[in-house]
Amino acid sequence: MASKELNEKKYHQAKQWEIAFFSLNNSATNLYLFAFGFLTYYATGIAGFATLLVSNLLGAARLFDGIIDPSIGIIMDKFNTRWGKFRPLMLVSNIGLILSFLLLFSTHRLSGAAQVVVFLIALVFHKIVYSVQQTVTKAAQPALTNDPSQRPLFSIYDTVFSSIGVFALGQVVVSNFLAPRHGGEFNQAFFTEFLIGIMVLSMVLTVLAIIGISRKDRTEYFGLGEDTVETKSLKDYLSVIKGNTPLITLALCGGVMKFIAQLIGDQAFLVILFGIILGNYGLSGQLSLWQIVPNLLVVILFTRLATRKDLKTSYTVSILIAMAAMLVMLVILWTSGDPTQIFGNGGMLGIVFGIAYIAMKIATAYPTSIVLTMSADISDFETARSGRFVSGLIGTVFSLTDSIASSLAPIFIGFVVAGIGFKDAYPDASEPLTQNLLNGGLMLIGTPLVLYLVVFVLIRKYPLNREAMDKVQVAIAAKKKEDLFQ
Repeated sequence: MASKELNEKKYHQAKQWEIAFFSLNNSATNLYLFAFGFLTYYATGIAGFATLLVSNLLGAARLFDGIIDPSIGIIMDKFNTRWGKFRPLMLVSNIGLILSFLLLFSTHRLSGAAQVVVFLIALVFHKIVYSVQQTVTKAAQPALTNDPSQRPLFSIYDTVFSSIGVFALGQVVVSNFLAPRHGGEFNQAFFTEFLIGIMVLSMVLTVLAIIGISRKDRTEYFGLGEDTVETKSLKDYLSVIKGNTPLITLALCGGVMKFIAQLIGDQAFLVILFGIILGNYGLSGQLSLWQIVPNLLVVILFTRLATRKDLKTSYTVSILIAMAAMLVMLVILWTSGDPTQIFGNGGMLGIVFGIAYIAMKIATAYPTSIVLTMSADISDFETARSGRFVSGLIGTVFSLTDSIASSLAPIFIGFVVAGIGFKDAYPDASEPLTQNLLNGGLMLIGTPLVLYLVVFVLIRKYPLNREAMDKVQVAIAAKKKEDLFQ
């Protein structure tokens, strides 16, 4: 009877609209991540920075962000108010994001050393407030729901609002409306219009996300509630990480996937691939539009797989698809002869390349989305193991590896671009295709292919399958029951 009672009480659920609304918090931060991809063009084209200086500054800022992330997690775990743990942080950090962009994209008004200093300060401030709001998405997942039939649903809503709404439709708007509206250039008028839209929409999404988490932003949903073991010393925090195989494995996978996502989503990558190698920058927006329906269908299938099997299985399958799709793209570019004609004659080669690109984008986006849910499993694993609720620290461990890995993306792109002769500015879509540009593009595509293989090997070592998570939730329910009778 006791065992049956524990099984019945081990789960707490969220309403569907609460999951949908809270997923908008990730969309709110992803809007800034999308806009951040254009910063290199602002910095070199308007502010006047050199290519390598910009890539190094961006890399340094992200690396700093990664270093301070664990501190943010520790503060978040100790933070609680009468308005909740997460809601005040979401609102304040989003206001900070607005201020950071206002400062960051105004540095063209300065000159000399002051320009570099202000740009770097704005970058650092942006990364801090971005990390706070982004970490909430991971840290609040255990409080939102612990039902394995519900947790994977977050990825469906996140796909609709982030992968499709922010990145796919965002690229359509930029490449087919905003850029042509401003003469095909990323000039000051473009950035003014673009950034106002980003800041207003992100704030609206943040408010909706606050509404979504409001019912669950209470102490009773944090670990063991009032009886959660307090984490006091540095030794306590280190014990959360030490020997935690699920955390270490998934953090490494998440970091590598973040690098790939940043690389293939960077505007310099898209300009080189579509604008120069394929000869049509507008294709980047068109393919983003065409991937909307397949993206939703594939994620629904992945979610069904995750609810019937487990999250590890759906993650692994997505990596295999991404790896196969990227290989097809690389082979087509390598053997086409004249890649500018792949889409030019409307033949089968263009169709295959387009399908492979869409499959690669979808299969890369899914792991970066589902890791938010998988981090909640790890938080529950730690609660079952030690009685501690440290979702903030666990979330920022992922942010640490994300930041370190993604800090290398702009540096890597900068070195590739500089290595093929563009030391003062990034190439734009008007550049004619040369062998150097083709070689640079092939290097940018080939690198993720190798990294997918690394992630595939790592994720096979991840131990939290369905059976393991059932045991975790029973253990948490048992601890709560023990506390009731003490």
